[in-house]
Amino acid sequence: MLYICVKKQIMKTYIRTFILLMAFGLSATAMSQGKSLTVFTGKGENFTVFVNGVQKNTVEADHVTVEGLFGPNFKVRIVFKDPAIHEINKTVFNSPGGGEIYYVLRPGKKGEYVMEKTTSDYVRPNEAAKESKQEQKQPAASSESATKKAGAGCDNPMNEGDFQSSTIAISSAPFDPIKLSNAKKLVETHCLYARQIAEVMHILNYDSSRLTIAKDAYKHCYDPENYGDVRDVLNNRSKQDLDNYINSLK
Repeated sequence: MLYICVKKQIMKTYIRTFILLMAFGLSATAMSQGKSLTVFTGKGENFTVFVNGVQKNTVEADHVTVEGLFGPNFKVRIVFKDPAIHEINKTVFNSPGGGEIYYVLRPGKKGEYVMEKTTSDYVRPNEAAKESKQEQKQPAASSESATKKAGAGCDNPMNEGDFQSSTIAISSAPFDPIKLSNAKKLVETHCLYARQIAEVMHILNYDSSRLTIAKDAYKHCYDPENYGDVRDVLNNRSKQDLDNYINSLK
């Protein structure tokens, strides 16, 4: 009986040790793949990246990718070419598995630049023009067909990369009147999808400002049949005001 108990205990110890070794091996394999860190600016400001005190780009640029980063975390320092922009120091935490990490550099609420985690969906402004040409040659999703729609107020909708960089600039403005002014310039000079117009409106703090954008953007909407997305951002009174405005145009 004692022999059986001892044997069971040995087996349990063996199994636990095996599981721990397997977990350690998988973790080590994943970490050995390293990380890729991509840092870029929303407005094209050039900078230099230092990781753990080591300079990673010899020529200042608005987009830097650092390959093969290991360890649980690494210290990143961003030094801008423009001396008026304060440098950024940030600890970036790693996670098991290879892959890419994306950070955008942009002005924070207090005006000083911050390093904000983002995704690969964000397109840098200086590549937007090239990608815009490529997108115009490719068919878009069925809800946003690249073919001009009947009754649409414009064609050639704004490239998503350009749009995202514009919304970052709008949201960085310190006061709503400035945000509204920048938003008006955007919707009056570009062809936008209804969903993009709604996204711009969400940046603004006041319903009156949102209504102004909804009216100004209507004639520059690529898919006015989806203007319900814009309408949903407004309160009931403003929805009625927008409906009256649109009906007056028909």
